[in-house]
Amino acid sequence: MTTMGALHGMNMRGQRVALVGCGGIGEPTAAICAELGAELVLADREAPQALAQRLQRDYGHSASAFALDVSDSAAIAAFLQQAGALDALVVTAGVLSEERAMEPGTPEWDSNFDFVYHINVRGPMLLAQLALRQMSARGGGRIVLVGSMAGRFGGLLSGAQYATSKGALHTLVRWLAGRGAPVGVSINGVAPGATDTDMIAGESIDLRRIPAGRLGQPIEVARVAAFLASPAASYVHGAVIDVNGGVAYS
Repeated sequence: MTTMGALHGMNMRGQRVALVGCGGIGEPTAAICAELGAELVLADREAPQALAQRLQRDYGHSASAFALDVSDSAAIAAFLQQAGALDALVVTAGVLSEERAMEPGTPEWDSNFDFVYHINVRGPMLLAQLALRQMSARGGGRIVLVGSMAGRFGGLLSGAQYATSKGALHTLVRWLAGRGAPVGVSINGVAPGATDTDMIAGESIDLRRIPAGRLGQPIEVARVAAFLASPAASYVHGAVIDVNGGVAYS
């Protein structure tokens, strides 16, 4: 394939891309999609108006902002209806479990479990299922869910609730992919390792356990997510791509 052909595959001009979760990995993913020509629909717990305005100013494509609580099923359905026709959906929303300081089986532990699974599993599941229905009716699309290395190997610092929620998300990618591929919707995931975001700020991480010797940067994960959301990934279905500095292979 020529270089021009490869660049054409990454061209997102005229594509409408929704990004749910605009902190950490979500913001650079949105910026890459905008740079590639996408029109953006951005959503986070608080509407990311400043990000939408900056990306629209910098790249000249439309960008709208919505407030969305991904633990609220009715809000998810309303958001997708308001968002309208989408060519791609990227879900980076997620929370790190706090249960390490909790006694298992206590009301506090139970409440935290529900909170983590609502945001890390149930919300992305509903977003993806509803988006799949809409995209299949339009003839195709792309869905990207952001999991975690913890979902494969337990992670470097995560508790059981977070690790198992991300394992469930990886399984969801594969489950959805088998249903999306026949109707032209490619569904894939990204599994970051320890990445330098607010989620792990203040955590002590032994960099000797990471072959690359450093934390990942959000932009490094965002590049993979944007690729999977682009037309260039048209024949990629059910993949969960590791972006972890070699942890999986050490």
